[in-house]
Amino acid sequence: MGGERKLASGKLPEMAFYSIVILFFLLLVFAPTLYIALRGCPDSNAVCFPPIYLSKEMGDALFNSFSIAFIAVVLDIIFGIPIAWVIARYKTNLKVYLNFLVDMPLIMPTAALGFSVALFWGGEGIGLLSKGFWMILAVHVAFTYPYIVRTLSAAIEEVDITYEMASRTLGASPLTAFRTVTLPLFKSGLLIAALLAFTRSLSETGATMMAVGTGQFFAATAPTQTLLYKNNGDIASAVSLSIILIAISTILLAVVRYLSNKFGIPMLKVYPSLEKSINSLKLEKNIFASAFFIAIILFPSFYLLKFVSYSPGEFGDIMNAIGISFSIAFVATVVNLVFGVGMALLIGRNRFGLGPLFEFLTDMVMVMPTVALGLSLGMFWNLFKMNELLVLAMVHMSFSYPYIVKPVAASIRDLDKNLEDAARVLGATPFKVFRTITLPLIMPSILAGAVMAFMRSLSETGATLAVSKTFKTIPVLIVGFVNASKYGDAAFASALLLGVSFIAAFLLRRK
Repeated sequence: MGGERKLASGKLPEMAFYSIVILFFLLLVFAPTLYIALRGCPDSNAVCFPPIYLSKEMGDALFNSFSIAFIAVVLDIIFGIPIAWVIARYKTNLKVYLNFLVDMPLIMPTAALGFSVALFWGGEGIGLLSKGFWMILAVHVAFTYPYIVRTLSAAIEEVDITYEMASRTLGASPLTAFRTVTLPLFKSGLLIAALLAFTRSLSETGATMMAVGTGQFFAATAPTQTLLYKNNGDIASAVSLSIILIAISTILLAVVRYLSNKFGIPMLKVYPSLEKSINSLKLEKNIFASAFFIAIILFPSFYLLKFVSYSPGEFGDIMNAIGISFSIAFVATVVNLVFGVGMALLIGRNRFGLGPLFEFLTDMVMVMPTVALGLSLGMFWNLFKMNELLVLAMVHMSFSYPYIVKPVAASIRDLDKNLEDAARVLGATPFKVFRTITLPLIMPSILAGAVMAFMRSLSETGATLAVSKTFKTIPVLIVGFVNASKYGDAAFASALLLGVSFIAAFLLRRK
């Protein structure tokens, strides 16, 4: 007890803690991502800024990326809020199974998920969609949906239910109470959920590749167009498109955050008759949301399992790839938890007035296409002649870092600071306040962030392809199987990964 007070009673330990958190972010996460924008002179050792230009095919790819991301997020929010509400508020044993079902698309590598969704909606399945814009949209809705539900359920769970009960006691319908009382209280969580899903869609490569083919990309998105440039040796175009995408995304996110803070999300005017009528459709709403989840998310995501077949000669490579994938994801997640929660505290509590700055920089990392990020970090860390597996772990650590920082920072921002202030007035040190009050209250968001970061690392394809020449993670191996038309082996590898990941996720949640 005395040691704890000595450790955390002064300003110096706090300054040292946040200095380490900031240095970690700047030196190991943020700075290496900028190398691709500076390394514009491939024929010399000089560092220079590359020329930025925009061709018609780049413009088309950017339009497709932003359109698909926007539509996917809107659909995810509309059909995800009811499921998130059930997870956070309902007292039923079925909630445990619903939690795992929501996590399942996160476990599936996005390359395999994209191929599975394309099989389901294409000629091999129900034959409703052909390759192109709408097929890509179906794929992106499937893999972004869990980010919305997982983040929203954690945010709703942290809202004190007594506020809703008070409004209901005063005569408000459940819908009115939700819209005017609960929604403003988890506004930050809703915004972060939308940003995570939006930027996840913008940066995805593997799933889109599998949905539209790995050669000539139809209705290309910006990341797939970047990969096409990279594979064709046109690094200048790849860099230019990546920088434009990062710039537009960062500006757009800044505008969204400004408008949401200025105008708020809900309209506080109440329409009693209309809202009571809508609330009477509660059962139909839940059935519709559940049907969307099952028919649009679950079935297409795992349709690939229909093609499972076992090739003994591939088993060793599959197990080796799973081992590499889990090792990298585990290391990246643990390191990011250690330093990411500290950054979330800095942002959420706006320590030293630096919160907005580091939130902006974290957003820049989050919106960077993983192909470009992998290319940048690979070139940067190779300057130090680092081991390829270590470089791969550093790359995964960088792109998964925001998935812990963003939801935890939103959770901290929404906490009632009076609870912490009261504890300090009673003599508790800052460290003890965090350990006994803040940490238990933000634990749902930490768990949600850890699951998303781990699964994000486990499923990444584009960044790994841009970095690794020797080591094959399980998504890269699955892409290789698909390209070789070994659909049975791809399905078997995906099924095996699902089983192992399911056990890991179960143990994590039990812990």
